[in-house]
Amino acid sequence: MERKSYYLIILLVALVVCAGVFFYQFNNDVATVMIINETEVPENGSFAGILMDAYSYGVANQTVSYQTPNHETVNVTTDENGEFKILNVESGSGDVNCYSDFTFAGNGKYQGCTYEGNVSVTK
Repeated sequence: MERKSYYLIILLVALVVCAGVFFYQFNNDVATVMIINETEVPENGSFAGILMDAYSYGVANQTVSYQTPNHETVNVTTDENGEFKILNVESGSGDVNCYSDFTFAGNGKYQGCTYEGNVSVTK
């Protein structure tokens, strides 16, 4: 075979290897991050958040859990864009007036993550 044919074969093998590595990284154990759009919300108001992967795509149909001011753990599911909404927020009966502990547990494809902040409820 000609020398150019060998270069073409080597180039095609390298392309297949690179495509395989990219596909594997894109679809396995991808890091995630959660962003909440508010830090303070009036009572009976609402706020939203988004669960994104390391490639800035929304992670759809995943469960995000959070704690209400009354210390109840609630689950919400992300939509097709990775967004979730919490409507009709209410203040707690005790001294804590914030929504906290926003957590995505992760699964086989995505790593779990936690939002470190709180969303305060004002009266």
